[in-house]
Order: sequence, then C-alpha cells, then structure tokens
Amino acid sequence: MCGSENIRIVTPSSRAFNARSLTFTRRFIQTRRVDTWRLLIDPPGPAGYNMAVDEALAESCRTGASGPTLRLYGWDRLSISLGYFQRPEEVADFDRCRERGIPVVRRTTGGRAVYHHRDVTYSVVAPIPHPPFPPTIRGTYEVVARALFTGLAALGLGVECHPRDPERPRRGIGSPLCFDSTSRDELTLGGKKVIGSAQRRWKTAFLQHGSILLAHDPAEAAPWFRGAPSDSESIPVLNANERGLTPDDLHRALIPAWEHTLGIRLLPGNLSPEETAAVAETSQSRDLTVTVVV
Repeated sequence: MCGSENIRIVTPSSRAFNARSLTFTRRFIQTRRVDTWRLLIDPPGPAGYNMAVDEALAESCRTGASGPTLRLYGWDRLSISLGYFQRPEEVADFDRCRERGIPVVRRTTGGRAVYHHRDVTYSVVAPIPHPPFPPTIRGTYEVVARALFTGLAALGLGVECHPRDPERPRRGIGSPLCFDSTSRDELTLGGKKVIGSAQRRWKTAFLQHGSILLAHDPAEAAPWFRGAPSDSESIPVLNANERGLTPDDLHRALIPAWEHTLGIRLLPGNLSPEETAAVAETSQSRDLTVTVVV
C-alpha cells in the first residue's frame, strides 16, 4: 500500500515510557505480506519414490499440515508414468519393461502416459482457495502455464501459450502418450507441445505436475508402449539445435520465474517427518511391473 500522505506511529520512549509520535512518509511503509512457499529440488530418484513424494505433499497440504510447495525433480532411470484412468495392460508392454527393468507407475493425476528419461519434472501443491490461483481447474492451469512460460522464455526459447484452435484437427487422438496430443492452454514450441501436465483437485488442495522435455527420441520410447507412434518429428524438445540446456539451467530459470509470476518467495525446505514416513511406506509398492500380472 503506497501513497504520498504521511502516517503517524506512536511508540514508547526510553524515558518513563512516555508516548511520543514518529512521522514517516507512507510510501516507505510496506504493508503487503509476501507469501512464502516451500521449495524442494530433488536429485533424480526412483519412479515409485517420485510419485510417493508428490502424493505425500498433496495429502499434507490437503489436511492442512503444510502449505504450498514447488518441487523440481528427475528420474534415475528410464521410467513410465501412466495417467490414473489409463488401463496399464493396454498402454505399457509389461513383458519388455520387465525384461529391461523399466519401472511403470501410476500417477494420482489423469492424462496420458509419459516416458521419463531426459526430462525435468515439476510438481506444485497448494491449498484451495489460495491466491493467486483462481477457483477453477482451467484458471489454475493458466497461472502455472504463465510461470513456466516466463522461465522458458528467460532461456531464450520461443515458447507460446494459447488455447487450442477448435477448428484444427487434434493430433494424437488414438495415442496413449501424453506428448502426442496437445490440449487447451498448454505450452508449445514450434507449434507442438513441449510440457505435459496433469492436475488433481480435492476440496482443500490441488496437485499439478508435469514433464519438461530436454531431449526425447520417440523411436526409443515407442517399443515400451502398445500402439505408440515412432514419428521423430511429432515431439519437440528444449535441446533441439544443440542448445545444451541442463536440469540446473531449468531450475535457475524456473525458480525466479515462479516467484515473479505468483508474487511469492520460495524457501528451500525438506519433507516433514510425517511426509517422509508416508513416502517410505508406499514408494516400494508402486512399480506395476511387479504388482500387475498380465
């Protein structure tokens, strides 16, 4: 709250606590509280651990045990995550995945399958309601997209964020893969989707996470899925034209972009003891190549 008028503050003096007044120009007084978020930057981890952490953060926020959190992380090996409503046996080739030791996990969010290899994943958890997010799922997507857009633009990438043209035929309708289809309000590079995101909402909190492709070879990913195309031109990547971007480059760009776009301050933190216990309890049982019999 800024202005040119003066404000009078009464404080105790050092002599017998007699009240004395101090006058300050109002423009020098900052009354807006900056919202503080927890920031987690994790090294590449196992697929089951990654999903367990995201769900623990969401549960903690949903119950009011923690506040908003931004998490940036990677995957320690080739991994596949499936949308909550996908049928695993119809999407992943479990025999091949078991043979190569590629874990397959189910996300708590919807959407399509993602092949995780050379990507950076973000997740955001926040209460509902919570500024600066609108009360709708689309409004939340738009705010997150603006933060991601700002970060990628700071790296010199010509990304765009705009609604999908309803007159344009939708790509990848029959594909089980996330990056074969572009949905409304998603970021694109060269007219093609560059970040795949999914969201789940409860009454008191939401979780949104997404994959940012640094590099990707569709021909490399296709064998692990059923009915997946291997068109090398269908998926853009941030490291096209030998840009040489690293996960650290993305982290350094996304953190200030997130703070600026949302008007918040990110403070490095850790999982709470309760979150750590929840992750330890569930992370080992999430690999569907072990639990699903096809």
